[in-house]
Amino acid sequence: MLGPLSFVVVFGLLIFVHELGHFAAAKIVGARVDEFGFGYPPRLAVLGKWRETAITINWLPFGGFVRMAEDDPTVKDGLANKGRLARAFVMGAGSLMNLVLAIVLYSITFMTGALTPVEGPGAGIYFVSPDSPAMEAGVRGGDNLIAIDGVQVGDLDDVIDLIDAHLGQEIEFELERNERQIMVRLTPRENPPPNEGATGISLGDPWQRVRYPVWKAVPNGFRAAYNSVSGIFYMIRAAIQKQIPFQVSGPIGIYRETATVVKTAPEQLLEFTAFLSINLFMVNLLPLPALDGGRLVFIFLEWLRRGRRVPPEKEGFVHAIGMVMFIALMLVVTFMDYMRYYG
Repeated sequence: MLGPLSFVVVFGLLIFVHELGHFAAAKIVGARVDEFGFGYPPRLAVLGKWRETAITINWLPFGGFVRMAEDDPTVKDGLANKGRLARAFVMGAGSLMNLVLAIVLYSITFMTGALTPVEGPGAGIYFVSPDSPAMEAGVRGGDNLIAIDGVQVGDLDDVIDLIDAHLGQEIEFELERNERQIMVRLTPRENPPPNEGATGISLGDPWQRVRYPVWKAVPNGFRAAYNSVSGIFYMIRAAIQKQIPFQVSGPIGIYRETATVVKTAPEQLLEFTAFLSINLFMVNLLPLPALDGGRLVFIFLEWLRRGRRVPPEKEGFVHAIGMVMFIALMLVVTFMDYMRYYG
């Protein structure tokens, strides 16, 4: 139950914060908000109403929305009646809130104790593959590998040599976790899946948990958010250059990743949620119809045309088509995730 519950909390938080940004910005500029929805229609249930805004849950679990008459200038107090700056502010506020959330979560991580790579003997475990011997034995990301079968580990080469010498044989890992020593037993695979290795762990320099005061944690939070954005750009570029496989995850993929983090390294859940929030920040700013970035494109076109707007019915049609295509894409991605993990 911990995996599904964590997914609901993490995914719900990301959607709520994003839509709350739109909602709050709309209220600031005086725009009417008719609906605050989790998921996409058709509607499942109405949770309640706050002033004129209905709070709803919808059937398609791919995100959320705030309905504020953004395409219909005939609606009194609708967003479409506001000026360019007001509309741009409202459309960009959701993504901005996801960026702020990421900075806050990263800062909390640094205050409560951030895992920091350091030089020294041993090896840090950075990731544990699902359903691998290491995961089944209880190895977690963030552990330090101190010894294998009683032989002290000096560096990564020692780990590789010791594991390769015991393929198919049960061995004992001595781990350090939160300043405690833990012993686990596992059997390295002779024929592991691609890109996983015999035990299913990714290794690097040893970890050390460092706690920072708030005046250092917040700048580090900003820096971590910047590094995450840079890292995503790097991965996109590497995928375009075919240096790494291009892969998009839907709700099932995100659920699997969340459950893996909770199971293998629960102390890293805040950092993982911050990284997902950075992803949502960037995806929503893409200049595609139906996304916030697509609506900002139309506002920019209005500025280039010296105030002449694209007819609202045409803009609304473009975004409606974009929404249909987006939902279709999410259905395809969800099906591919299902086949990848359960097919």
